[in-house]
Formats: sequence, structure tokens, C-alpha cells
Amino acid sequence: MKNQENLYTAYRKWQREDARQNEGIVVASDMTQEWLLPWWWDHYSRHNSHPVSFVDFGMSFEMKKWCKEHGELLPLHVADIFVSERQEISSSLVQEWESGNGRQFWPNRNAWFKKPLACLLSPYQKSIWIDLDCEIKGSIKTLFSLCENAAGIAIAREVVGFNSGVIVFKRGIPLIESWASKSLDENHTFFGDQDILSKIIEEENIEVIELSPIYNWSRFYESNPNAVILHWHGPHGKSVITHQIMQANLESLELLNKKT
Repeated sequence: MKNQENLYTAYRKWQREDARQNEGIVVASDMTQEWLLPWWWDHYSRHNSHPVSFVDFGMSFEMKKWCKEHGELLPLHVADIFVSERQEISSSLVQEWESGNGRQFWPNRNAWFKKPLACLLSPYQKSIWIDLDCEIKGSIKTLFSLCENAAGIAIAREVVGFNSGVIVFKRGIPLIESWASKSLDENHTFFGDQDILSKIIEEENIEVIELSPIYNWSRFYESNPNAVILHWHGPHGKSVITHQIMQANLESLELLNKKT
């Protein structure tokens, strides 16, 4: 458990006085997840052309260079130490989380709780945060208008709470700042970032716009040809993505062999 109420002040607030562009996409990665970036970009760019800001959670030099070639690279200079480790969390919570999710999630928490901090870096008036394990199968242009409500945010509902894999948000809303502060201070009591966001929305009775499930279609759902964003979350989802990448590489190799 960490007492950080007076620490990381700069990371609790919107980072830019003025947004340079009206609409854009925000994604982020560290070195463990950067293999997803080319796959994500390939699907995104087939159907969309909005600018993309890549937030650096600790990527390799090669991938930072790749991000600069495909959009804007935004550094996030915050140490992973703010995220409580397993031994700093109550044993009852550890048992509860591991009984439902196994143990492989622990390294992912460092990136999860940086998500609201990354959103605060957005250079856009209207932004769409998208997890890298989201397969974009169509245009998402119409989503930007969904944050023109009083709360300034649209997000898909889950059975319990909301899923933070795709978030449409307006610059300057206090909800993102509250989410960032709680992620910095109270991550020792929450499994992930979306649990914090869901609790804030519930406790403050914030009337968010509920994003249609087709824009954050969970791999747990049955197949849906109308889904615009397929969310391949979790280890099984990553194996699906890995298979897609391998299949695409094989097809490219076969095409090259035919040409030669």
C-alpha cells in the first residue's frame, strides 16, 4: 500500500492548456505489449484516417521510431512504483483476484493504471482511447459525437460496471482527473483501472452515454458480423491475435513466392 496523496501532482491534471486538433485517437504501450501495435494499426488504418497519438509506457527504441512514423509519440514519465505490488495488497483481495483471474495479470497492472494518465495527455478536443487488443473492422468516425453530453464521455457497459477498452471522451472533463487520482492513490484496493472508473461513475451518479456493444465487442460474446470493434482481451484473446499475425505473415510469404 502506498500513500501518494501529495505525489505525482502533474499527472492528476490535464496536461495541455489547448488541444491542437479537434478529433483523434489515443493508444499506449510498454515493451511487453508493443508487438500488438503494427497489428492494431493495420486494422485501424484500413477504415480510418484520424490522427493517432501513441503514449509511451516504456517502449523499445525501434517501436518508438515506428510510432513517430505513424503518428505522434507522447512520453509518460512516471515510474511504475506507484502501482502496488502483490505483497503490498491485502491477502483477501489477492486471493479474490487470483481465484477469478489466475496469476498472469499482475505484470499488466503497471500499464492498466497508467491509462487515465495517458488520457490526460491527449492533444485532442475529442478523443477515443482504444486498447491495443481491439480489432477495428470499420469506421469509428461517428463515435466522436457521443462525448457531446454533459458528462463528456461514452463507454460500453459490462454485466458489472463499464469496460475501459474503448472510451470516447471530451477534453477537460473532471471524470478523467478523478480516475487518474484514484489510480495513483488507491490501486491497492482495485483489480484494474476500469474498476476504479466504474466506481466513480456509480458513486457520483454520472450519466455517461452507453457505447453500443458493437464498438467494444467482447470475445466472450457470440460471433457478430456487425461488430465494428472486436475486443480480444485476456490471454486467449492474445492467442487469437497471434494466430492472425502468423496467418497474415504466411499469406504475405506465399504471395511473394508467387511473384518470384
